[in-house]
Amino acid sequence: MKNSKFTHYIETLVRLSVITFLIIAAETRQQYSYYILLRWLVMTSSIYFTYKAYNKKQIGLSICFLATTILFNPFQKFWFQKETWHILDYLIAFILLGTIIYDWTRKKQ
Repeated sequence: MKNSKFTHYIETLVRLSVITFLIIAAETRQQYSYYILLRWLVMTSSIYFTYKAYNKKQIGLSICFLATTILFNPFQKFWFQKETWHILDYLIAFILLGTIIYDWTRKKQ
């Protein structure tokens, strides 16, 4: 039980970190290396959360995380206008925040 609780805290911390990085990317002007780091962070965490959601049979969430993985992958980059990336950053941050709230409310029930 403790391992599960610890894993839950780590997953929440990762989600909050990704949200923070996305909001910073959307709100401030950064060097190119920051955006490369952001791509790696979002892609690797999205791969993990795709796997977790799929194991929980949350197919819609799995598809959402898989799309995020593809969108933020650093190998075959998608090029959008800055404003489009800002919208995507906020959208992904909002979805991650929604998953945190959902997990918290589900754990209390």
